[in-house]
Amino acid sequence: MRVIRTCCALAAGLLVTSTARADPIVLRPVSFIEIVDHEPIDGASLRQEISENVALGPSDETRVFYQFAIPPLRSAPPAVVFSVVRRPDVFSECASLAPCPDLARLDVFGYAGSGTIALADYGAGALLASITSIPGRGRTISVNVTDFVDGLLADDGGFAGFILRPGSRGALGVSNARLAATPEPGSLTLVMIGGVAATARSWRRCKR
Repeated sequence: MRVIRTCCALAAGLLVTSTARADPIVLRPVSFIEIVDHEPIDGASLRQEISENVALGPSDETRVFYQFAIPPLRSAPPAVVFSVVRRPDVFSECASLAPCPDLARLDVFGYAGSGTIALADYGAGALLASITSIPGRGRTISVNVTDFVDGLLADDGGFAGFILRPGSRGALGVSNARLAATPEPGSLTLVMIGGVAATARSWRRCKR
């Protein structure tokens, strides 16, 4: 019985170790800023704000920028997700729109960052996703950015930049941005199957 208990403990330890490797790597931005483009909206008259509001109206457009240091993701699980939380704020006025409607579309752009955000980054980036089914207030907005981050890492990039741009008139407040590397469902399943198989082999050896 002692041998059986030892084998079972070893098998259980192997299973726990296997699933522990699936823990996500969560990164917070090293810098973030809101950049406002005043009327006329042409990318010329820009200023920085510390808020995180994405808005578009007759008087201005605002975009929110984030940069993450990505070297910790070099040995990360395969799926990388950028996410922000939609704040519960309800805007009474935004960019000369009153009442201010919710955004009907949010565009997410990505670019190779430098660690700091400058006004010159206002027009940077390639479109990664257009979100038209925007989660409700207090919910998380997520975009899979695995291919984009993998490309930066392949080029020895140190920072990933993300831009939230308005795709329609209206406004959206966000907070709690992060970049998380988590196992894809298929990868996690394989890890679990491997752990179960190891457990089964240990049981068979214990019975001999």
